[in-house]
Amino acid sequence: MTSRRTYVVLLFVFAFVLRLGVVAALRDIHKFHGRSPAGADAVEFNAIGLNLASGNGYGIERGAPTSFRAPGLPFLLAALYRVSYENYELVYLALVIIGALTCVFTYCAALELLTEGWARAAGLLAAVYLPHVYFSSIFMSEVLFALCVALGLWLLLLYLRTSAVWLLVAAGLCMGYAALSRPIGVLLPVFLAPALIRQAWPDLGRLIGNTALFALATFAVILPWSLRNYEVHHRFVLIATNGGSTFYGANNDITLHDPQYKGYWTATNYLPGRKEIEATPDEYSHDQMEWKLGKEWVFSHLADMPLLTVYKIGRFWLPDWSSANRKFVLMQMAGYVPFGVVIVWGVIVSLHPLKTAGTPPWLAVHGILAANLASSVVFYGSARFRDSITPVLMIYAAFGLEWMVKQWTRRSVSAAAN
Repeated sequence: MTSRRTYVVLLFVFAFVLRLGVVAALRDIHKFHGRSPAGADAVEFNAIGLNLASGNGYGIERGAPTSFRAPGLPFLLAALYRVSYENYELVYLALVIIGALTCVFTYCAALELLTEGWARAAGLLAAVYLPHVYFSSIFMSEVLFALCVALGLWLLLLYLRTSAVWLLVAAGLCMGYAALSRPIGVLLPVFLAPALIRQAWPDLGRLIGNTALFALATFAVILPWSLRNYEVHHRFVLIATNGGSTFYGANNDITLHDPQYKGYWTATNYLPGRKEIEATPDEYSHDQMEWKLGKEWVFSHLADMPLLTVYKIGRFWLPDWSSANRKFVLMQMAGYVPFGVVIVWGVIVSLHPLKTAGTPPWLAVHGILAANLASSVVFYGSARFRDSITPVLMIYAAFGLEWMVKQWTRRSVSAAAN
């Protein structure tokens, strides 16, 4: 078996070359890919990055400050465009490097839970997992979020093993930037708290102190952005003002009844109350009106919420067939289904026995998955959101494969003995 250092280098190079090949095959690296592969999100992320780099502020339109998009990816794009304005080759290269590094940190995190061989398998699975490979070819926040999750999880697992406080702070900082990339990250301190509580129990002082320190480190990254939002809107906005459109767009008659959109999302342009939304005077009020309409629909359809929740969870775990991008749909079907089987099985076997599932390291892994599922229940289910936690999924996949191999080996030995 090769040394760990050699494996890490080979894993990075393999993941890098694979992603670079996919980018070369799918994109003209001299141009921004436009709306078709990733929708309005990517267009707006790129526009904000360009405006920031050119000194025009954080806005989709020049001179119009906004908080509609979380700033994690636009900050990265702006930094790259400050080096070389509209240098899309540089952006694609950065996305490829981020994707490859995520695979390395997946291996590092898995090493705290699995044997050396199966931890290496987790890293390799992340390298070849096509939905994650695809993320390196689009200007979307999921690839950056996955890197933050992988690094943050590894640091947290190291803390759980060593009790070095600086690792806990560093993990919190990673999760804070994850939240700036995808606001669902604000749930991570809550869902990772059981791991910290379990590790410190029954030392109440250490329990409270460590949990609070992790949360403070996370929100230390978010707070400066929240203060900036207050200056812009004169209202408290933690990260972004698109939560209302996401919430109402995910909880309505269309997502409950229309087969194409069940458990998914639709633009609020097609929903009741659009006139009231458009009549609002500003971005903050617009968001609040959408939250209001979404909550009113939920409270008037409480009996339907269990069924809608089933649809959302189904969307989370199933391949994405809703995209208009046929290449993406085919890649999801071919690239996800075999992985999906072992991922789900890995989740199941990792929960039994409960004694193992309740150890601090596994509670951390389960917490990240639980946070994403909770977000899907509140908002909507999406393969995109699922694949944003590729590092966690590949740990489950490797664990599921290990279980299968052990069972097959045991049966083979038993059959040979008989």
